[in-house]
This record gives sequence, C-alpha cells and structure tokens, in this order.
Amino acid sequence: MMYNLYVTVMTFLMKVSIHADSWKTSLPVVLFGMLGIFIVIGVVVLVTYLLNKLTSKKKKNDNDEK
Repeated sequence: MMYNLYVTVMTFLMKVSIHADSWKTSLPVVLFGMLGIFIVIGVVVLVTYLLNKLTSKKKKNDNDEK
C-alpha cells in the first residue's frame, strides 16, 4: 500500500514543471495580495486601538478614592 502511494507521488512530481512565464505574471499579483493583507491587518489594529482609547474609562488616582 505504501509502495503504491510512493509510486503515485513520484509520478506526479515527475510530471510537474515550472514555467518562468507563469512566475513573471503571478508573482506581482501575489505581492499585491500580501501587501493588501498587511494593510488590512494594520487598519484593523489601528481601529481597535483607537476604539479602546476612546471608550475606556479614565482611571482615578488612589488619593481621590480615600
């Protein structure tokens, strides 16, 4: 059973080829996608930080409570 799996995987890997033209066209798309993800994560972090600052209650000094 493991031999059949090994033969199947090796046959698939032998058929796989890398085309340079595909890399040239897809790499910029991938880079823009990753940049977009980082920008969205940054916006979410900033909005969360600002909402936390705006809605948090002010702490009183220990002297005021006594």
